[in-house]
Amino acid sequence: MWCKHGRGVLARLMLVACVLGVFFLREAVALEVDAPSPSARVGQLSLTSSNVRMRVDRGSAWEHAVLNTPVTTGTALATQIPGRTEVRVGSTALRLGQESQVVWTEISDTRLHLEMINGLFSLRVRVLAPGESVQLKAGVVSVQVLKPGAYLFRYVTDRANLRVWVLEGQARVALREQNLTLDTGQQMQVDRGIATQLSSSADEHHASFVAFADGRDRRTESSLSLMHVSREVTGAEDLDGHGNWRDEAGYGAVWFPNKLPLDWAPYRFGRWRWLAPWGWTWIDDAPWGFAPFHYGRWLFAGGRWGWVPSQPTAANAQSRPVYAPALVGFFGNQAGAVWSSSVASEPLVGWYPLAPGEIYWPAYSTQMAYVRALNAASVSDVGQIQAAPAATAVGQPHRYSRTAFAASVIPFSAFSRMQGVAGSQIVLSPAALAQAPLFGRRLPPPPPINAP
Repeated sequence: MWCKHGRGVLARLMLVACVLGVFFLREAVALEVDAPSPSARVGQLSLTSSNVRMRVDRGSAWEHAVLNTPVTTGTALATQIPGRTEVRVGSTALRLGQESQVVWTEISDTRLHLEMINGLFSLRVRVLAPGESVQLKAGVVSVQVLKPGAYLFRYVTDRANLRVWVLEGQARVALREQNLTLDTGQQMQVDRGIATQLSSSADEHHASFVAFADGRDRRTESSLSLMHVSREVTGAEDLDGHGNWRDEAGYGAVWFPNKLPLDWAPYRFGRWRWLAPWGWTWIDDAPWGFAPFHYGRWLFAGGRWGWVPSQPTAANAQSRPVYAPALVGFFGNQAGAVWSSSVASEPLVGWYPLAPGEIYWPAYSTQMAYVRALNAASVSDVGQIQAAPAATAVGQPHRYSRTAFAASVIPFSAFSRMQGVAGSQIVLSPAALAQAPLFGRRLPPPPPINAP
């Protein structure tokens, strides 16, 4: 701590630390309860426009939809004319046409369930694992996807009219006690509770939307990045056209983004947002900015930052990837993840990207099986991940924890208000950075005061 600016500033800092400490204590106590680990799967808002609105969870207000926002259970989306949007969950993609609304009722390890409120929808399912359920509901009707394929839906709420086209695949339509199976090329209409099965292709009135969905599918199918990354890594296809892959000794295939600002570093151009149950979550500004910030690790090599999706020696690198809110280490202290420096008149918070092989300790789960799965692609031997160190333990230095070009620092007030990082950044000298306290095992900054 410092007192250069006098007793008034010191008193204010002590007050802030006490207030933050209350929130930190609340979170630390809560984490001692072995709560269920969250889903390994999270969706990505992978396409949006000014005509798309979003409600991030059931308790949130509607807001402008921001690219790369995670989509999870309870997330709702709505489009206006001429808006279209897309959500990807691994290799599965849902697209909404204009004047459409949907709610994701469950995104979990075994279920992708959603409710169509109104509008036009396209669904592409590339992989349907044993025991996995992909289901869409519209009023009293439910549609269960039985095989990978392409599906089109139109639901008019005020007429209770649902049309289902199986462009490819197989689906079961359930209405009260009636179950009907549709195969490739078949269509069904349910109008006010009466089902009619037809054999026809998609309505020509929806040709533009079908062509849009097909174009998005072709983009994924021709993705060069999916030659290096599992298609279940959400957002991996966005890397195409924004960088280059090359082999790095000891790391395998590494992706290097291009056309970056001179002061670019991972987790610097975007913002933090509190999203339950993960807590502080990174939302990147880049059009490719989902996969590299929620999976894998970052490497600085040859004067450039590169993303390492998995290490060749990781025993479980080919298992289903597990989403993380942000793979970083924080600067902070045990009174609330902030510290003070003579370069600023208020508490600061900082972070840096984790390097390949470094263990990520989540703030939202203490279950060792989950923690090992979360690190499986980037840690050579997950067997070394045993009982977590004490919550109050001081973190050990990581590769980039003391490097000014990797660390990002902003006032805690800007962080907690979820402001853009680049416009709030404070540059610290190497000496000041060297004295910044490293945060402990799983202690992120405290939540905003109004967090659920």
